[in-house]
Amino acid sequence: MQYRTHITVSLAVGLPMLAAVDQVTFINTVALVCGSVLPDIDHPRSFIGKRSQVVSKVANKTLGHRGATHSLVVAAGVYLLALFIAKAYLASAAMHLPFWLLIGYLLHLVEDSFSKNSIHWFWPFSKFKRSTRKRLFYYRTGHVSEYLILGFALCLLLIELNLLWSGHLTSLFDHGFAASLKLLIAKLQLLLLPR
Repeated sequence: MQYRTHITVSLAVGLPMLAAVDQVTFINTVALVCGSVLPDIDHPRSFIGKRSQVVSKVANKTLGHRGATHSLVVAAGVYLLALFIAKAYLASAAMHLPFWLLIGYLLHLVEDSFSKNSIHWFWPFSKFKRSTRKRLFYYRTGHVSEYLILGFALCLLLIELNLLWSGHLTSLFDHGFAASLKLLIAKLQLLLLPR
């Protein structure tokens, strides 16, 4: 996926999650967006790769595109680094930043796992990639299938922003689902964000 699709899809999925736990802040939203483009640091022509060329070229030469940076191991490493930085250097207003960065990163991995080339979820423990022949749905980067996903996610995001502005974003889901989502995110934050 291109960066604009990653950002749009991640916001369309992440914004209701942010609203469910009443954490829609500028810092948390930026963390979600940054996490949604961060795995592509291993591609020199990506949005983030162009802005950090040295890191991107080194990552691409040593790990290749959709290698290590598109794995759960590196996602955990990025989360731990963000947690350390947040605890050591950031104000308490940014205490949820590592969590939302991780959510954005994981959403990127989920999005890329539907691409034709898929990803190595369990790198370095497994080199297994899911075959496109066995999948019902997949997209190709830069093709019509990706633009259809972008269009759908953009429409959904605009609806969510309208609902957020009016204070009714959680009404997008029934109360049972919204309550379950809120409870799940709260439990994950208790588990992942030490006090």
